[in-house]
Parts: sequence; structure tokens; C-alpha cells
Amino acid sequence: MKKYIVASLLLFGVLVGGVGAYEVALVTDVFVDTPTILKGYTVVSSDENFFLGIRPEVLAVETRVVVKQYDSDQFEFPDGLRAVSNVYEFDIFNKDAFQDEKPLIIRIKTEDTAERKQMYFYNGVIDEWVTLPSKVKNYDIIDSVLHLPYSKMVVLADDNYLQIGDASWYGYKGCMCAASPDYPKGTVLEVIDLDTEKKIEVKVNDYGPDRSIFPKRVIDLDKVAFSELGWLGHGVLKNILVRKK
Repeated sequence: MKKYIVASLLLFGVLVGGVGAYEVALVTDVFVDTPTILKGYTVVSSDENFFLGIRPEVLAVETRVVVKQYDSDQFEFPDGLRAVSNVYEFDIFNKDAFQDEKPLIIRIKTEDTAERKQMYFYNGVIDEWVTLPSKVKNYDIIDSVLHLPYSKMVVLADDNYLQIGDASWYGYKGCMCAASPDYPKGTVLEVIDLDTEKKIEVKVNDYGPDRSIFPKRVIDLDKVAFSELGWLGHGVLKNILVRKK
């Protein structure tokens, strides 16, 4: 295993499908040898905020793996979304080495924010940032998987939606259900207490709470569902993560 980290390196490249030069801030260059292929390896960016997990035998032969880090201010993103991480580009140089039966595991550390976040990759064919199936772990960690040997990636937040906040309760139908201002009726959500790690699944069947009155409330749980996470006497539970199943 050989690893080279080039810090404060000023390089210039052209974004595939885009126009203009983009300054590369930091580069991590790793050579993955045969013993490492057999046991697996995690490539970590120079700023230690991007993690590329390579499972055992995902690579067929030895290859270089390079991770480049860009300042997100250099890029344009979809309207209404803002970057809460740097842009990271990874490249498995020997494309024949990549066996995509098993995905690569991606983890990105982000800004500490409660707004709804999702991981995106840049699709040069259609010249757009495209969403990836993502799982928010807490305020500043998001995970995803990818079946590509090369990609530019970023985490974008939507300030119009809340993902982590307070959970209140109300008496409604006495079921594992909830009211949400962010998801339509019928949506199944996973609700997690980040302090206790208790989790439940609920189905949205109503709208609320009103964010203009309760700006920090992420969901309103039926009392049956609320009781699975805490005592009704608490009234409100703090530090609750809500994500779509």
C-alpha cells in the first residue's frame, strides 16, 4: 500500500460537461496493492471529510485511487439548494479493476445543519447534479453507495425542509402515524431519536406542525408512535431525525 497526500496543491481541470477551470485544493493519491484488495480499504480525503469504502475484492487488480477536493463555491447547483460540503472527485484509475457487483461506500461529513440534505453526483452526459440514495446519520454525516469507478460528489441542503428537530405528539387515530409539513400523505418515514438511538416507522396521514408557529418541529407524531420513543409527559422530544424509508 502506497499513499501520497499532496496538500495545498493548485491544479486546474475542466468539469466534465461544464465550462471553465476549477481549482483543486487538495489531492490524496493511493496505490491499492493485492493484499489490500483482499482485505478492503477506506480512502480518506486530505481534509478527512470524504470516505471512499472499498469492500474486499471489489477491485480485481492493483490500481491507483485518487481523491481530489474542490471548494464548492466554484460550482453551480440546482436552484434552491446550497452546498454543505466540499466537492469531492474520486477516480479508480484502472477502470478494468472495478467490479461493480458490490458498490463503493461513500461517507461525507457536512456542515452541522438541521435542514434536509442529500448526496449528489455530477452526470456529465446530461450536465446535471443527480441525487443519490442517501442516509443522514446525524447533523453532519451522510452515507450513500455508488456503482461507478469515477465521480464528482457533493452534499446539498434544502433550506425549505427540516430533517432534524423537535417531535411533538397529538391524539389522532391511535396508530403508528404522523403529521408532516415536508412529506405527502402515505409516505413511510423512519423517525430516530439521535440521543437514545431508538427508531420507529410511521406513515404520514396528516399535515403539520405549522413551521411558522413551531420552526424547530420536524414532525408531529400520533401519541402511540410518540410513546415508542419517549414518555408522553415530555411533550416534545429533541434531536429527532426524520428520513424517508
